[in-house]
Amino acid sequence: MHIPAFRLKVSVFFRLRTRINVNKNVIEKIENLRAKIRYHDGKYYVDNMPEIEDYEYDQLMIELRNLESSYPQFITPDSPTQRVGGEPVSEFAPFEHRIPMLSIENTYSDEELREFDKRIRRMLKDVSLNDVVGQVDDIEYVVEHKIDGVAITLWYENGVFTRGATRGNGFRGDNVTTNLRTVKDIPLRFLCANHTRIPPEIEIRGEIYMPNKGFQMLNQRREEAGEPQFANPRNAAAGSLKLLDPHTTAKRPLRLFAYAFGYGGNGKYTSHIECLEAIKEFGFPVNPHYKLCKNIDEAVSYCNSWETKRSNLDYQVDGMVIKINSLALHNKLGSTSKAPRGVMSYKYHPEETTTKIEAITVQVGKTGTLTPVAELSPVPLSGTTVSRATLHNFDEIERKDIRVGDYVVVRKAGEIIPQVVKVMKEKRTGNEKRFGVPERCPACGGDVTKEEVYLRCYNPLCTAQAKRRIIYFASRNAMDIEGIGPALIEQLVDKKVIKDYADIYSLKFDDLVPLERMGKKSAQNLLNAIEESKARDLHCLICALGIQNIGTHAAEVLSKHFGTLDKLMNAPVEELEEIFEIGSITAKSIVDFFSNSHTQDVINKLKAAGVNVNASHKETNTVSDISGKSFVVTGTLNGYTRKEIEDIIKNLGGRVSSTVSGRTDFLIAGESPGSKLEKAEKLGTTILNEEEFEKLVKEKLKWKN
Repeated sequence: MHIPAFRLKVSVFFRLRTRINVNKNVIEKIENLRAKIRYHDGKYYVDNMPEIEDYEYDQLMIELRNLESSYPQFITPDSPTQRVGGEPVSEFAPFEHRIPMLSIENTYSDEELREFDKRIRRMLKDVSLNDVVGQVDDIEYVVEHKIDGVAITLWYENGVFTRGATRGNGFRGDNVTTNLRTVKDIPLRFLCANHTRIPPEIEIRGEIYMPNKGFQMLNQRREEAGEPQFANPRNAAAGSLKLLDPHTTAKRPLRLFAYAFGYGGNGKYTSHIECLEAIKEFGFPVNPHYKLCKNIDEAVSYCNSWETKRSNLDYQVDGMVIKINSLALHNKLGSTSKAPRGVMSYKYHPEETTTKIEAITVQVGKTGTLTPVAELSPVPLSGTTVSRATLHNFDEIERKDIRVGDYVVVRKAGEIIPQVVKVMKEKRTGNEKRFGVPERCPACGGDVTKEEVYLRCYNPLCTAQAKRRIIYFASRNAMDIEGIGPALIEQLVDKKVIKDYADIYSLKFDDLVPLERMGKKSAQNLLNAIEESKARDLHCLICALGIQNIGTHAAEVLSKHFGTLDKLMNAPVEELEEIFEIGSITAKSIVDFFSNSHTQDVINKLKAAGVNVNASHKETNTVSDISGKSFVVTGTLNGYTRKEIEDIIKNLGGRVSSTVSGRTDFLIAGESPGSKLEKAEKLGTTILNEEEFEKLVKEKLKWKN
């Protein structure tokens, strides 16, 4: 049957029009769903006023996912379904900050806050204020919580999130865009209804943190899985952002508080308060406890009011940030190379609490060191429940006269186990008991030897030491074997499945499946992680061996110097002593360790299992004027933490030492440098302040994008 050509054309036209109409309807439905989800994200994460139940929200997400699955051509990067994506990476790309993320000058005293105000007034009198609205005598400050988290930067183009990074050293951080996309507080697209206010490119700065409740639940899950716990919420947040697999980051309870514009944001506003309101309008959560203070006295009072109240918050606050509200005044003041002049951080002292010592127990470490631990009546402190505190050593118990039954003041300053800082002797009843120094190892019954202030068990078959050594071997700073934690190692050693860390590599599927909390899938995942760890670089293995006085940095030094484990094992003490940063005590520890027949047997088993014993020769970003040079850092640094400045030096191929000697090339001197400065001057060492060091770095560093 013959169909006229004109009828065919009409038929095709109607089919095409129908398809266009269907697609148009689908697109409208998808966009409506996305808009609804973004709206409810804003009500939940920004306003903290959810309007629908979780079930209703989940149904919206399910409907959107189903539509996008049926019409994948309409998926966009800013869709709420696209938060988690991308494959795991081997490392993060560097991210150079267009505007440096400077540090903030800090103080612990009210007097210094008032001096900060006086200094600002003096400086403003020295500059032209013709274009500044208002009087210098009436400076307003905005006071905000100083969130104990990780500083990050977020970049948006036409309101769509494109990239994000950590602060790093202030000039360069890590590009962690895929991980930041998983944080639901971060809008993938601005929520602002007035689109004319959205600039083509803008930078938002904020703090990623982990709420106390989320932190406790995460540590509980890690403990149940036999994985090491995080020391505090800040470490947990930082570690989560640096995970190489965004799917794992997505499971972490990370939150955001945005606090400022970076590039492209401040031009339209006259005050910091206006900026905070605009940031919130764009869809970012802003900490609700900021306050506009009319003068420095009001700012000081507000800072003091939060020192005790902060314990009621569900996130960690280690101080307050005081900022000049007027952007005109702020811009007039400018910044030093280290910090903005119109901002000051008021830091709180570490949190302390009082509790009772119920008992004193003794832990045996991986090198046989016996450490006394106070078992406490559980008490809340810094967002966690504290039930133990380190007593350091037995001489410390005697010096502080610590007894079982004493009421004590404990402080937590960044560690999992806090420390006892004071005994409340006025509360003694006479029933307190002195603790006797152990004469034998509490784990194996072996003899103990006193070395300086420590007691040590040298029994190579001590099971407590074996467990600690294996735990350390598998830890993140060593061989980084995911899934092997204290609980699992306890089972494996107690059931005599393994007796040393080399035995990890002989584990079989049937060894693991019968263990508690270990199903078939978990067992296979663990075996895969063990196999993967065989390829770790030599410095990881050297660190993992548990040699006394050898940590991660010393392991890197030894790996670079020798290149192979065999060369290190055969090195005489004289050669080791000549290595920069390896002194005579550490050299003796290394020789003693490798001369032990038990150690040699274990290392032979590692080699037989296929564990890498050679250093890789990765290219490093070195600079001729800094590479190979020795640096010592002393005094208080304003622009960097000590670790940040040391990382910069190492990245440039330099070395960092703790003592000044004739081999020291540069001394970086901060405030109150002390005796190291005097010694450096006598030796003729080149002395740099922070600005001079920054100039050296900026001139010589070959930035890579």
